[in-house]
Amino acid sequence: MARQLGSLILAGFAGFAGVRAEDSPPVAKPPDAPAASTPRRPPNPEFGNARRALEALTPEQRQHFIENLKRWTSLPPEEKKALADREGMHRSKIAQEIDRAIGDAGLTLDGERRALFARRYFEERRKVEEQLRKEMEQKRQPMLDDLTARLKAEFSTSATAPH
Repeated sequence: MARQLGSLILAGFAGFAGVRAEDSPPVAKPPDAPAASTPRRPPNPEFGNARRALEALTPEQRQHFIENLKRWTSLPPEEKKALADREGMHRSKIAQEIDRAIGDAGLTLDGERRALFARRYFEERRKVEEQLRKEMEQKRQPMLDDLTARLKAEFSTSATAPH
């Protein structure tokens, strides 16, 4: 989910950044200034994708997205670049995994079917990863509880003992 929202933040930010300039109110010009002859650019297609993705989120997810977007916009350029680079590496790794999965399955797919396979693989892979995270947390928590209890016993007895 975090990776999905991270991708959504990057796509959303790109979409918002691409549209903001066109949607900003016009700057007042002196009455004798010539009329601008530059045509408006068409809306960034990423904006439509980001809008549909935002509309698909629950209100809680949408609020989380907005908070992340605010954090993103306040990051220094170096950190933005580092995050974008990391996202790019992640996408590259996923693309390699998808290529490997297609090869392992012995499939030869055209562009549209390949894109559908990639989308399904990514969605199903995300579900598998989420399930594994939940299982790991369920196994981790009792072990951490045991660790805390052992350390509590060890340090509560050593705290009263002279050194």
